Amino acid sequence: MKTLIQFVGEHLASVHLRRRARVVAVYLAGQGIVQLITLVIGLFMMRWLVVAEYAQFSLAFSFQTTFTMLTDLGITATITALVGRRIHNAAVVGEYVRSGRHVRNLMLLVLSPFALLFYAYIARLHHWAAGTSALLFGAIVFSVYASGVVSCFSPALLINRQLSSYYRYNLAGVLARGLGTTCMYFLHWLNAWAAAWINAAGIFLQGLLSRRKAAQFAILPLKTNPAITRQMFNYAMPNIPSMIFYSLQGQVSIYLISIYGSTRNIAEVGALGRLGQVFLLLSTFNPTVIEPFMARQARHRVLRYYLLILSVAIAICAIISLAGFLEPQWILWLIGPNYAKLRHEVGWLMLSSCFSYLIGVVWYMSTARRWVYWSTSWLTIAMIVAAQAIFLSLVRIDSTLHAIYFMASSTAAHLLAMLINSIYGFFRGPRIKIDDDFELHPEQPVELL
Repeated sequence: MKTLIQFVGEHLASVHLRRRARVVAVYLAGQGIVQLITLVIGLFMMRWLVVAEYAQFSLAFSFQTTFTMLTDLGITATITALVGRRIHNAAVVGEYVRSGRHVRNLMLLVLSPFALLFYAYIARLHHWAAGTSALLFGAIVFSVYASGVVSCFSPALLINRQLSSYYRYNLAGVLARGLGTTCMYFLHWLNAWAAAWINAAGIFLQGLLSRRKAAQFAILPLKTNPAITRQMFNYAMPNIPSMIFYSLQGQVSIYLISIYGSTRNIAEVGALGRLGQVFLLLSTFNPTVIEPFMARQARHRVLRYYLLILSVAIAICAIISLAGFLEPQWILWLIGPNYAKLRHEVGWLMLSSCFSYLIGVVWYMSTARRWVYWSTSWLTIAMIVAAQAIFLSLVRIDSTLHAIYFMASSTAAHLLAMLINSIYGFFRGPRIKIDDDFELHPEQPVELL
């Protein structure tokens, strides 16, 4: 009998190990292909667009990133944690998806006029054509809406381990973008606003495909449930101040250089920022694999896996950062001859990107364990503001190198704040307690996707 029990236990352990290996393999294949194509598209775009056009595109892309974060405020990121182990109850998942979409669309409507005023100010400062600026801003708004569809429906796929479908749809959007960009280039129609609209169309395609697939995992009610929306806000509220702050300061270097520097400086900062895509393969691993994995762990296993994941991430960052400082010419070759003189800037950009990647690793492990407190936001804001204030009191952001220094100091302070929050979380535990056995059976009609 003992031998039989041991055999069964070993078999189950083997099955469990193979399942984990399959998830990792799907992730590496799917995300690897997507990020490789994305990187290639970005590199060709840097070569195909003249410096002035690439500066416009880079600013629009940075503006889109900030706008997207402000319309979300971390609300859709709560879906995974709040659904918990109720992943097979499509009504529960649908309630959270519906609330997430409602918040995103409302915030987009409210913030668009303010975003337009700020973007118009930057465009006028650099004497960009009004028609080009209007087309770029339209692409930004459409991209933010499309990314909302992706961010709301993707959790329904990820928590049900539909990684293959998730990456197929991501790949479809990227391939559409690559095909569109290439066609426009050979037709001699590629410019800043055309590239921005092609990018938006790719995101929208991914959102449509994700929504259709999510129909079997999320049954959306006809109306938003206010109780669910309040629960999502209650969970996300301590982090909202830092989300607002980080959505602005994450791109503040390119905004500062757009005010105090030249159009060429904007293009150089944007081109160097493309090098951060080296970390996209690793960064996307955080919400798709690490966060669900940490959310499922029993409490006594959390510390072991936390330290293991963080140690591996630090080792990877050390290798990449050293390569940036010691062998920058190989990296500069990727971004083209227009930016070949940025040797010293590359190493510091890689270091800053390493810090940003580690911030993501620590943050997603923290949110998976519901270590989100009011102190998280205020500590993060205080440390980043202090670092930036000290830097700006000593250095003026009027060159590309100064902008990269500014990013490195800001991300270092942010990483330190995240580590302090995790230490606090280990001792205090989750702020929000949820009942994983609670089941929702809505009586109201539901909407078919």
